[in-house]
Amino acid sequence: MLPFTANLTIVNRLNINGEMSYLQEQQVTTYQMFKYVFTKVLKNRWLLIGNVLILAMMTVLQFIMPQFTQYIIDKVIPKANFQELFWTIGLMLLAAIVLGVFNYFSTYYMGVMSQNTITDLRNELYERIIRQDTHFFESSKTGDIMVRLTSDINNLQSLISPNMLSMIGSMFTFIGVYIFIFFVNWQMALAVTITLPLMFVIYRVFRTRIRQSFLKARGAQAKMSNQMQNTLTQIELIKSYTSETQESDKFAEFANENRDYTVSATWNQAVFSPLISFINYLGTAIILLLGAYFVIKKQLTVGGLVAYISYVAMLQSPIQSFTRLLNQLQQSLVSYGRIVEISQVQPTILNAPNAVPFPDFHDRISIQKASFAYPDSSKTKTTVPAIKQVSFDIPYAQTTALVGHSGSGKTTLTNLLDRLYDLDSGDILYDGVPIKKIELQSLRQHIAIVSQDVAMIDGTVRDNIRYGAPQATDDRIWQVAQLADIADFIRNLPNGLETQVGERGMRLSGGQKQRIAIARALLKDSPIIILDEATAALDNESEKAIQHALDNLLEQRTSLVIAHRLSTVHNADNIIALDDGQVVETGTHQQLMAQHGYYRQLYDAQFK
Repeated sequence: MLPFTANLTIVNRLNINGEMSYLQEQQVTTYQMFKYVFTKVLKNRWLLIGNVLILAMMTVLQFIMPQFTQYIIDKVIPKANFQELFWTIGLMLLAAIVLGVFNYFSTYYMGVMSQNTITDLRNELYERIIRQDTHFFESSKTGDIMVRLTSDINNLQSLISPNMLSMIGSMFTFIGVYIFIFFVNWQMALAVTITLPLMFVIYRVFRTRIRQSFLKARGAQAKMSNQMQNTLTQIELIKSYTSETQESDKFAEFANENRDYTVSATWNQAVFSPLISFINYLGTAIILLLGAYFVIKKQLTVGGLVAYISYVAMLQSPIQSFTRLLNQLQQSLVSYGRIVEISQVQPTILNAPNAVPFPDFHDRISIQKASFAYPDSSKTKTTVPAIKQVSFDIPYAQTTALVGHSGSGKTTLTNLLDRLYDLDSGDILYDGVPIKKIELQSLRQHIAIVSQDVAMIDGTVRDNIRYGAPQATDDRIWQVAQLADIADFIRNLPNGLETQVGERGMRLSGGQKQRIAIARALLKDSPIIILDEATAALDNESEKAIQHALDNLLEQRTSLVIAHRLSTVHNADNIIALDDGQVVETGTHQQLMAQHGYYRQLYDAQFK
């Protein structure tokens, strides 16, 4: 009775606005869903085999139970043999106890197998997501991804729950009992069979309605999650602009949408279940009608009729179990479609087949005729290149500065140097080795980035400094903290290195977060440093206080400094001026000032 032909059409595309949009249709079937889940179940092979054996024994015991009733009615009662009656009742109770024990072990070990499998599925999906390209995260909603990792994975757990196992056991019972009742009385069996197509028709009608309602409800739930995530991360903005009512109204809109679709699915379920129950009662009525006739004609005993009714109930049990689980199955199918949708997004930034480790860097980084435009997944706009035919060198152990108006391509170049994106044309060479030939992990281990927007994890000061170097000792942490001019501040904290910084470092000032980021970069000890407007968010006093820490960070390292404040790049060995994605001037501060060109215009505009 399981609908292995059931399917769900999903479509897969990530658009630049941060939503899953529609491009390529595909069919997701119930069979594929079960195959996907039970492929993971097979990792717990012995638990599965044990559960199947217990299930087989439970099926045998369930089949035997009506025989006790028939024997008592047809054999024991006519003989008025109380001793035999007690023995039969005792055996029936013993069989019931054994059945209960088997059910206990089945439920427990099925739960263990279920948790193991769901944990494997969640870990696998998490690893796949976290290894996606930067563009994937820029074009996806965080809340939607979280729903897929949590609620959608949890919905798949119902496929390997004790309830689902009992339904699978009922299917075995269905086949055995169906054959048996034909053997006992084929006329009554045939009459019962007539009701089965009616159940199938009702299922087909309501299946699509319930599934579509849950699909829309799941989408609304993702919107709620996105709204919650946006609210929690932008709470200061919301408070300062007193937009609490506006944000609450947005959330209420999505919550009401989720409610309406869920109620719609519940309504269909409420209609569906009584219809199936009526068909079951209809089957029982037919058996009573025909069974009474055969008893009157002496072609069937009373005990045989009672047992037959019990077997028909066992025949209907899988269908009743399935109707109870229909809600879960439809939610699982929707969730499986959403998991498949995100699983099929493949990263494009990958290691080359013969990738090599990062070279023994000692010469220069060479950017040669580099052009790049950010991808537009919607395909509705013509992409404008962020950089065009850019060429310049970053010599070893020197400081190179990038300056220019906002949008001139400075940050884009840093993303390309760390290979968060791949060039459309041109190349980037590290000591003559093309960037695409270098192993990704090795490349990024040799580059440390300190940006204006410092990323902080919700943990302790120690956790944030040694992020990326979890084996670092406290002695080494204190060394880099001293170099970053943050050691005294840490010592004065209530719990020192164990002090919690709060989510996104909310308990720290901008300068303190910058110093921790510098300490983190020092601990990484990479030969190449990128400062992406690292002091732009600080006031002049804080910038001066942090400059010593920056000097320690850049010492004896190859550095690329992106600067909005031109006063910070006076001492750079070379300055690259960018405008509209192109190099317009290069030279030292003195040389560029003497040219009275683009750089001089930027400088004069800041200091007038």
